[in-house]
Amino acid sequence: MFGLGWLAVELAVDDGDVGRAPLYIGLVGLARAMPAIALALVAGAVVDRSDRRRVMLLSQGTSMALTAGLAVLAATGHASIGLVMLFTALIGLSTSFDGPARQSMLSIIVPPRDIMSAVGLQSVASHGTGIVGPAIAGILIGPVGVGGLLFANAFGYLPVMLAVRLMAPMPPVSKTASEGLVTDVREGLRYIAHDPVVRWTFVVGMSLSFLARPYLNLLPAFVANHLMMGPSSLSLLLTVNGVGALGGAIAVASVSAVARRGALLLGAATMTGACVIVLGLQNDLVGAAAAATVAGTSVLLYMGVQSTILQTTTPDALLGRVMSAQMIMWMGAMPLGQLVLGAIGSFVGIELVYVAGGAAATMVALLALRFAGPLRRLNASRAAPLDVGAGEIAVAR
Repeated sequence: MFGLGWLAVELAVDDGDVGRAPLYIGLVGLARAMPAIALALVAGAVVDRSDRRRVMLLSQGTSMALTAGLAVLAATGHASIGLVMLFTALIGLSTSFDGPARQSMLSIIVPPRDIMSAVGLQSVASHGTGIVGPAIAGILIGPVGVGGLLFANAFGYLPVMLAVRLMAPMPPVSKTASEGLVTDVREGLRYIAHDPVVRWTFVVGMSLSFLARPYLNLLPAFVANHLMMGPSSLSLLLTVNGVGALGGAIAVASVSAVARRGALLLGAATMTGACVIVLGLQNDLVGAAAAATVAGTSVLLYMGVQSTILQTTTPDALLGRVMSAQMIMWMGAMPLGQLVLGAIGSFVGIELVYVAGGAAATMVALLALRFAGPLRRLNASRAAPLDVGAGEIAVAR
């Protein structure tokens, strides 16, 4: 994230207008979003039919090779916004298979009562590096450049692939014969549309991902164009955001006994939108750092509770498809919002976009608090149906 964000700023400078930086960052986000939007549900259906471990190995290996190729382009000075978009799109295509496989593993290897803690611990492992990574990147970007950072990212896939290789195989949960991928995708969409809790979870999540969460990927433009600072300041903001995210992940791992999970989800969504508003109103690094820290906490709290709700209310046979739809929110709606908000920010200022996007996301969350009764009243006692046959959706109410 650090490397690609600052590479987009450098490309805008090379093209003679640093004001293009928000637009370039948005274009990179669009490239990442396209495969996630187009293929995520198909990827989820494939995951439900496949050995999840094998899917992860193939995805991780492909992403490593593509990241190394992008690093070569950046290091040799041959990167352009078009090539960066191409490589980012291919990495997004690979990741669209990895995400559902990784997320749907939890319900297989962790007892239902512990899933919320497991989601939190998974987030701790992931976002703990969000503290160390940007801090190291801020130091290294001077001597090694963006290319060196991307090379480090590519080599980072190796221990991940080794860890996955050491896992036991995870074959498909359901042995039910299927009529085809299209039927599987439709079945997943029907479940999402008809279950009131899952439907409202996606409504709130989609609005948050499109309107508020792009603040993180747009931070390079916020730092360069609004705060008028350099990569060391970006490193600081990403690092404190990571500190906040780690705090949110630890909170998720520690509050598995909380019964009112629906209310907690909507509260975290409201707090996220409010934090983005506050961030957009800051004119100095200290205030921006404080807002980014709290925003990181609220985003991770929201994401953790959202994953827990989906994994504990969805039948195992549909889990890959539902988690792939969640990936559309995380990898599709967010980069698409990054493009739209970045393009608007190029004209009106990125700080105004932060305020408007945060306000709109907060409004959706408040409306859900008022009208999404099934989600607001959801507690930890709801359990998913044990089995769902092809073409038959069991809706838990």
